[in-house]
Amino acid sequence: MTKSIVSFLFLLTLSACSSNQNAGVVYHHSFNFSGVKNYSFYERGSSFTESQNLLDAYRNAIEIAIERTMAKSHFNYAPLEQADIVVTYHVLNGNRQEYSKYNKAIHFCNHCLRASAWQTENRYKEPRLGSLILDIVDPKKQRSVWRSVYPLEIKDKDNSATSNEKIQQAITVMLAQYPSQLNNQK
Repeated sequence: MTKSIVSFLFLLTLSACSSNQNAGVVYHHSFNFSGVKNYSFYERGSSFTESQNLLDAYRNAIEIAIERTMAKSHFNYAPLEQADIVVTYHVLNGNRQEYSKYNKAIHFCNHCLRASAWQTENRYKEPRLGSLILDIVDPKKQRSVWRSVYPLEIKDKDNSATSNEKIQQAITVMLAQYPSQLNNQK
C-alpha cells in the first residue's frame, strides 16, 4: 500500500513537471548569441523601468529568477558598460500605453517580425494579459534581439512563495530557448 501511494505521488509530481507550457520565442539571427559571456539589467529609474508600473516585489522576483538561471548557465553579471547583453522584462497588465512604451524603450517592433532576419520558434504569439515578456537587448544597438513570452498565470490568491515559483519556472522555460541553448552550452 505504501509503495502504491509513493508511486502515485511520484507520477503526480512527474506529470505536473511535464505539463510546463512552451515559451514562444523570436530572435534576430544575425546577433552572435554564442559570444555572450556577461549580462546586465537596466538600472532602476531608467527609461526601461519607467515603462511599467510594477511592484518592487515582482521586479525583485523576476530579477532574482533571471540571475539564478543565468548563473546556472555560467553567465556573469557585469556592470551595464561591460555587458554583452541586457536582460529586460515586462508583465503584460492590459495597459497598452505601458506595453507600447516598453517596446519603444527596447526598440522592439512587432511589425518587423515578418522580416526575414527574425527567426520564430515555438509558435510565438502576441502576449496575452498576465504574460511575462523577456527580452535580450544588444547594448551596442540599444535594441531587442531576442524575445520570449510565457503566461505567468499568477492569481490574486497566490502567496509570494507561489508567485515566485511561477516566475522562476517561467524564466527557466524562457531562457532554455536561448539560441545557443543556454542550459547546454557551457
